[in-house]
Amino acid sequence: MKESIILAVDGGATKTTLTIRSEKGENFFEQTTTGSNYQTIGENGAIQVLSELLSKAYHSTNLKQIHLAAFAIAGMDTELDFKIINRIIQHSIEKSSFNVANMIVENDVHAALLGLVGNHPGALLISGTGSIAFATNGNGKIVRTGGWGHRASDEGSGYWIGQKILNTLFRIEDGLLAGPTILQHLVFEKLQITTMEELMAWLYHPHYTNAQTASISSILPKAVSLGDEHAITIAQNAAYELYLLAKATLCKIHYENETFPFYLNGGVLKHHPMILKRFKQLIYQSFPSISIELCTEEPIEYVVKRALHYVNPE
Repeated sequence: MKESIILAVDGGATKTTLTIRSEKGENFFEQTTTGSNYQTIGENGAIQVLSELLSKAYHSTNLKQIHLAAFAIAGMDTELDFKIINRIIQHSIEKSSFNVANMIVENDVHAALLGLVGNHPGALLISGTGSIAFATNGNGKIVRTGGWGHRASDEGSGYWIGQKILNTLFRIEDGLLAGPTILQHLVFEKLQITTMEELMAWLYHPHYTNAQTASISSILPKAVSLGDEHAITIAQNAAYELYLLAKATLCKIHYENETFPFYLNGGVLKHHPMILKRFKQLIYQSFPSISIELCTEEPIEYVVKRALHYVNPE
C-alpha cells in the first residue's frame, strides 16, 4: 500500500508553519512565515500567506497527491470564523497545485490537544498572547474555556500581563498607587523611551497591535526576581486567573480526581517561573491527581500528530 502524505499547517497570529510529512515521519518540506489570522490581516491577506506557503511546498516537493491536509488555525472561535477560515483555505488550495483527498480544519489549540492525547482523556492550557484551554474525556466530548480575545477576556495571558504592567505605571504616575517600581525602568529600557509621554505615544500609535502590549510581559520575570511588589502581585494574579481557567475546564469535562494529563504551553507558562510555580500549587491543592506537563515540541509537531491520529486511529 502506498504511504500516505500528510500536509499540516499551524496558523497563528504571529507566524504560520507548513510541513509535508510521510505517514512514517519523513519530512519533505517545512517552512515558517508570517501570521495568517484573518482577524489581523484580513481574508485576502490570509489567502496570500497560505497560497505562498502552498506554492513553495509544491515546487519544493512536486508531491501532488495529499492524503490529508490538517489546518490548525488560531482565531477560529465561532461558526462565522469557521465559515470564513474554511473559505480562506478552500481558495488557497484551489490556487495551489495540490490534490487534497481529505481535510480537517480546527482551532489550533483543539488540534494540538488531540495531537497530544489522541483518543485518550487530557487537557491543554495555552497562555501566550492570549489564553485558552481545551479538554477531552477521550470519548468524543471536547470542551473549551477562554480564548475570547483581548477585548473580552484573555486573563492571565501575555496581553493581560502587559496591560496590567502599563496600568500600574499610569496609576503610579497619577498617584493612585504607591511607587516607585522597577517596572517603569524595564518598560522604558525595552521600548527605548525615557518619559511617560513617549509611552503614551507608543501605546496609541496608529499601527498598534495587541501583540505589542503582550510583548511588554517579557519584563515581568526580571522585575519579580528583583523583588518588585507590583510585579509579584501581577504574577500571582496571572497564575490565579490561569488556575480559574483550568478549573472551569476540568469542571466542564466532569473531572473526578482520576489520573489526568494536563498539558501547558505558551510563553507565559514557559518563561515566567513564578507564574508556573504558583499555578501548579493551586492546581495540586484542588486536583492532587492531575499530572502537569509542559509541552516541549514546536506547535506544528502536535498538528502533525493530530493528522496521524486521524489517518491511523488508535
